[in-house]
Amino acid sequence: MVMTKTPVFPQEDRENRQPQIVRLNELQPKTCAVVRKIESQSEDIQRLKTLGICVGRRVEVVKAGDPQIVRVFSSRIGLSGALASNVLLEVCSPPDRCALQGPPCD
Repeated sequence: MVMTKTPVFPQEDRENRQPQIVRLNELQPKTCAVVRKIESQSEDIQRLKTLGICVGRRVEVVKAGDPQIVRVFSSRIGLSGALASNVLLEVCSPPDRCALQGPPCD
């Protein structure tokens, strides 16, 4: 009886990989990320939620600067740099895969 070894290939270990967390105002254009935390007063949090920016939501930077333009769903939203600095995101990595494990960011 001949026994063969099954080859072992390294697999990406998503559970042990540290996500890249950055502030929204630090992202470059065409960068996709998922909102993980909002550090602000309740009034600003409510304003962001009204605009569609909340924890778990995927956003993409369209234009950096002040105001910063971000895409949420199919809408473009302008945010002041001060308000954008309160939003902490997990960058989609690799760039063609979203941190939500969903389809590629477009």
